[in-house]
Amino acid sequence: MAGRLTVFVSEEFKEVYRKWKAKELTAGESMQEAGVKKNSFYKLVKALEEETANLL
Repeated sequence: MAGRLTVFVSEEFKEVYRKWKAKELTAGESMQEAGVKKNSFYKLVKALEEETANLL
């Protein structure tokens, strides 16, 4: 078994995330705009937040 792939957060997803955090989009709208399902959306959110936390 190869293990899980690392999560890649695209620039497009970062923009959707920014709109979601600014309450311009609901979570459902964000998932639809990003073209991902619920589990994938929250995995990407977690990865982006961890990436951002590591930069501080």
